[in-house]
Amino acid sequence: MRAPVALVLFIALAGCSQPAPSAAPEPAPAVDPVAERGRELFKPCRTCHVIAPGGPDRVGPNLHGVFGRKAGSRPGFAYSAALRDADFVWTAERLDAWLADPKGYLPGSSMAFPGVPDPADRAALIAWLEAEAKE
Repeated sequence: MRAPVALVLFIALAGCSQPAPSAAPEPAPAVDPVAERGRELFKPCRTCHVIAPGGPDRVGPNLHGVFGRKAGSRPGFAYSAALRDADFVWTAERLDAWLADPKGYLPGSSMAFPGVPDPADRAALIAWLEAEAKE
């Protein structure tokens, strides 16, 4: 007994419906080691700071948009008098000096962080923060 042509064709085509082998996975994008180091260095900062747009202030102010902002001027945050009275705008250079020794850079600041002594670590942290905290 011969199978009807339609049945033979169905069986033949069913074997063709297997998924095609997938192409090789795309390689993961290269990770910038400096940016990755900056991200890691920011982890302890997250205790007091967020960087998300519209995020809340914590013990420290939200750092989103900090570059180009006048020191001590984030609306609604209760800055120390030293920061409220500071007359500078946050730049990478200012942040580098601040992060090296916050209390020494601006006496009277209430930031309880001892600083980042290694210049390469500060550079990585600042580069990452500039990229993440952009307005």
